[in-house]
Amino acid sequence: MPAGATYRLILHEGTEALRAAQLAVAAFLRDQGAGPNTAARAELLLEELALNTLRHGFAAGGTPELVVTAWHDGAHAGLDFEDRGAPFDPTQAALPVRPGSLKDAPVGGLGVPLLRRVAAELVYKRTADGRNRLHLVLPAEDAVIG
Repeated sequence: MPAGATYRLILHEGTEALRAAQLAVAAFLRDQGAGPNTAARAELLLEELALNTLRHGFAAGGTPELVVTAWHDGAHAGLDFEDRGAPFDPTQAALPVRPGSLKDAPVGGLGVPLLRRVAAELVYKRTADGRNRLHLVLPAEDAVIG
């Protein structure tokens, strides 16, 4: 994690807590000088990663818990995620095959493409003590996502 201001929180299951976390992270980033696009991207990616981690990362057991650290170093902003769930590297996960039509499209499965498309930098590590760590740098405020 880069030097600078940080905001850390721990999430468990529950969408109400997630929404409060999204608002807190966005407010923290804005307070540190991040613009509205950066704050909105942080909210979006926090929701996607938290929901998927808490729903799927602990399917085999364990207490769902996700540690999130929002950071801003004056030039860049980002999010770091850490959990003890099942190993999952979104930088290497297979991308879904594009369906031929809307009726053929499955529900879900778009989180990894969204994450890869929106994040300016994404680094995953599985630690020796069984933790997933994901470091995510948000794009510059004026960056066009597309």
